Amino acid sequence: MKMITRKLLFIIFTLCFLFELSSIQAQDYENTVITDPSISRRCEELLDKRNQKVAHKQKLMELITRNRKLLKYVPKEKKTVKVKLIENYGKLKNELRLSLIKITHLEESIVRTGCPGLTL
Repeated sequence: MKMITRKLLFIIFTLCFLFELSSIQAQDYENTVITDPSISRRCEELLDKRNQKVAHKQKLMELITRNRKLLKYVPKEKKTVKVKLIENYGKLKNELRLSLIKITHLEESIVRTGCPGLTL
């Protein structure tokens, strides 16, 4: 009985030691990775621009849905309002298309620069 508990304790201590050793090695790896500060700043700048463009895209999409609702509820007698809403809808669609192009261009430049810890 004593021998079994000693072996069990030995196995538990060995496993604990191995887990601790692997976590120390992972921390050492994170501390030894060298990142150029200029690359990091450039990557942060590109990611911030991308996030701004994505927020702009979401605002445009909300404006487009609001415009559609307004077009649906405008009476037929108000022709000038309908014409302006249709023009506004077209401008919003073009702005959205441009925004999507800019977002893809920013994503491509982020990938090309090889930013560390890239999450899109």
